[in-house]
Amino acid sequence: MTLGDAGAVRYPERFEIHRLEALGENPYLTDDDARRRYDEGKGLSVVAASTPPTWFLDVSVRRHRFSVTFYAPTKTPIRRVGWEEIGGRLLRRNAVDLFYPEGDPGRRVPYSRLLRVEHRWYADGVVHIERSSPIDEDLVAEISAPQELRWLDVPAFGDWGPLISASAPPELTRFDLDAIDGAEAYARAEIAAGGSASEQGGWILPASDTTVLDAVTALTRFEPVPSAVPVIEREAARIVPVMLQGTAPRASGRDAAEERRRVDDRAAGLAGAFEYAAGRPIDLPLDGRGDGPVAAYAAALRAVGVRNARWWVLNETGVVLVRSGDAEAGDLALAVHLVPARWVSGRSATTSGRAPADLQWSRGDIEPWTA
Repeated sequence: MTLGDAGAVRYPERFEIHRLEALGENPYLTDDDARRRYDEGKGLSVVAASTPPTWFLDVSVRRHRFSVTFYAPTKTPIRRVGWEEIGGRLLRRNAVDLFYPEGDPGRRVPYSRLLRVEHRWYADGVVHIERSSPIDEDLVAEISAPQELRWLDVPAFGDWGPLISASAPPELTRFDLDAIDGAEAYARAEIAAGGSASEQGGWILPASDTTVLDAVTALTRFEPVPSAVPVIEREAARIVPVMLQGTAPRASGRDAAEERRRVDDRAAGLAGAFEYAAGRPIDLPLDGRGDGPVAAYAAALRAVGVRNARWWVLNETGVVLVRSGDAEAGDLALAVHLVPARWVSGRSATTSGRAPADLQWSRGDIEPWTA
């Protein structure tokens, strides 16, 4: 056990995140063994020595990422914060604050039963803020707030205090019906603290990954979709735009690597939502040649600069997560295509036409939804 600025801590050999208990015949490492593991970059778990622990720190292999989860005294998770090592220091990358309108469950529960306020911070000063809710429309914004960036030194072994303090949850109403207003007020105050981050010609879909999944599922069933979600028709294909960069970094002053990361983060979130509904994705071979439906669709994607496409089949419909463009050129884009299943799998119980000649979309196509 170590006693430092973070209080008394222990180092579990394995940690069960639902019961918040260390596992095994010898559940805790000695301080010397924990130090050796940390110094050798083998990954480490650290917990507050209280029962139950009030926080859990997970250090990745090579100390590249540090993730801190905080808990209510009832074992309910209330906040998770992720830090990433960049150039020998840690940058706070993301935080998810959790709110429980049905009361304190005393355990982890599915996200469908709670509200979340998520922050994603980028090294060029852009902050993505999102309040998602199963009972209300999403609140999504990107702001410019370089003053919100938080950097820390990579902690020496045992010096966990600064990291825990910098990650600590704000005092918010998190349980019962008041949590609904608490989450809303918190998100709006955080958005108001920054300036506009909009780029000329740029755009982000003001909907959470769960809402996009709901919209995609509705489209596969020919049901109405949320009004905030644009749908562009291209013959037998339908396009749900998600992100558009709009301006090259040399003009916007943003960082090209962080522009790519913003697309990476959103694509990863959507892929996770689609995987939950339809299983693991499959990469579409963009270099495919021939006269079949898969090759024709790949050719149409290549023609509009698509660099990566991963697909699922949901309700006999191909759902394709499509990334295109180049960060330096300022034309990065992310979208979801809904196409006949045979365009991606090569087989289907239904017939369909060929892929449309033009799958391009622009800011102008989504103006009816943003006016």
